[in-house]
This record gives sequence, C-alpha cells and structure tokens, in this order.
Amino acid sequence: MGALKRFSVLRSAALDEFNACVSQYLTPHRLVPAGRGGAEIRTDLSKADLGPLSLVYGWHRNCELNVQLTEEVDYYDVNLSFGGYNRIRYAADEVLVDRSTAAIISPRMRVGMRLSTDYRQLHVRIERYALERRLEELLDRSVPAPIRFQPDMDLRRPAANSWLQAVRLLVRDLDQPSGLTAHPVAAGPWAGMLMTGLLLAQPHTYSEQLADRGIGEHRPAPLRRAIAHIDARPEEELPIDRLAQVAGVTARSLQRHFREHVGISPREYVQQTRLARAHDELRSVRPGSGVTVAEVAFRWGFTHLPRFAAAYHARYGQLPSATLRAGT
Repeated sequence: MGALKRFSVLRSAALDEFNACVSQYLTPHRLVPAGRGGAEIRTDLSKADLGPLSLVYGWHRNCELNVQLTEEVDYYDVNLSFGGYNRIRYAADEVLVDRSTAAIISPRMRVGMRLSTDYRQLHVRIERYALERRLEELLDRSVPAPIRFQPDMDLRRPAANSWLQAVRLLVRDLDQPSGLTAHPVAAGPWAGMLMTGLLLAQPHTYSEQLADRGIGEHRPAPLRRAIAHIDARPEEELPIDRLAQVAGVTARSLQRHFREHVGISPREYVQQTRLARAHDELRSVRPGSGVTVAEVAFRWGFTHLPRFAAAYHARYGQLPSATLRAGT
C-alpha cells in the first residue's frame, strides 16, 4: 500500500526516470539493479512540502537496487522503512534500516545503499538552516558547527518511537483532503514539532548541552541585553563599544560573557545572525522578483561580496547564488 498518494509526482517503469526524479528531491545519485531483475521494475514517488521539512516517499518493485550518492548531503535526512529494508553504508559503519531502525544522514556525508526488493522508503528531509536555528532557540545560543547525529536510530526507544508515530500521523493526515495539514497555517507547527522531537529523541553532538534545559536562564543579564539587541537589528553597524553600552558593561566584560556563555565572540555572533537572515531571505525569494544576491547581502549588513559568499558557503555548504536559484 502506498503513502502520500495525493502528492504523487511519478509512476514509472523506467529506472532512469525514477533515478532522475529522486535526485531532484534528494541528493544526486546512481541507481543500479543488483543481480537479476530490473527489466520490469515499477516505481512510485511522492513528495509533500511543509516549509523547511519535506517528506519524500519512494516505492520500487521487482529488483534490489544499489545506490551511490554522487554528492555530499547538504540537509538532514531521516530514512524510514515502510516495508523492506535498506543497508546504508557510511565510511566504516553500516545501518540496516527496517521497521525497528531508522538511519540519519547528516550534512557533509556521502553514503552508499542497497535497497531490498519491494522497498518502501520514507525520507524526512529537514533543511540544515532550519534545524540549526531550532537548536539555537532551544540552547539560547548560536550553533557554530553542523549537528552530527548518531546514524542509527532505534525506533523501539520510547522517545524515538513517539517521534516515529508523529511522522506516521502526519503521513495519514496528509492523505486526507480535509485533514489538519490541508489548512495553510498547519505546516509550520508540524515542522517545528518534528524538528524539536528529533533533536530530543536522537543523540547528536549537542545532546549534552540540550540536557541542561535551563542553559539560557543562567546567562548574565548584560549578555542577554546584547544578544537581544543584535537579534533585533543585525543589519546595523554593531561595534563592540556600542554593544557594551547597550549591555551596560565594559567591552572587555562583554567579550568575556560571549566567550564563556556563547562560545564565540560578539563579532562572530553578529555575522552568524546576519548569515541566517540572508539565508532565510534567499530561500524565500519569489520567481521573477529580480532580487539579487548583492541586494540581500547589503540589506543584512555585508559590504564585501566575496567575503560574504565565502562565509555563507562555510556555513551552509553552498554559495548564496545556488540558494537563490533553488528558491526561484
């Protein structure tokens, strides 16, 4: 039985067509039949978007498939089995995706897979910028490096199983024309809940920090004032002396607060905030608007375009022009 049938984008007997379509919605890859079979392959593909989170459902029949990603993943991809199994190979590890285990591919990873015959796969794709912003909200501080999840997700653990049931509920609701997700305001809460749930349910490089849920409450008041000022107007000139005046402490004290409680300098925090705002705008540009990368960069306080592009690429794994093209 298929899923997300209301969001079907492909039904085909051509493996090349299935490969091209999946590559469009996930990461470019090569698909090769394993052993005998493949001549009578049948495939289905569906895709549902909920803002920064999307669900991609694929189903192939009549042969096993070998998959090799040809590019590094630049988002978070939770691989779930709705039937059959998938052996995902990382550098030196392997995860068997089945009914009891999911696999998470984090940004910068390049993996290989072997999909069983009659494999029904659901990918929960979460854009990197959105998940990192959600983590920053939970931690009440900026996140300087990508989140790296433990690759294997035991779906029998209570928290992980709760997250899985939420995904299944979402899939069922999406297949109902009059379900809650049919309302325009519903996408945001679903995406936010699943991002938060994943961060809490699956171990990753920031899990220890998340365990201390009161981390933001212990920040000194001067630091909170400075951060609030930056978050409210990151595009403005924000030299350390001005931030120190807003915070009500000396520049040296504010520098120390940022190092001890945020882990980066005030200047780095300003840049990361500006990059995040520019990234959000580039992704939301409407087709035909004529908006340029330079306009967005200048609007958020970047006056040197090459340095902006380099910092953007280091943070998001692609140039700002690529983000703009993807959005338009």
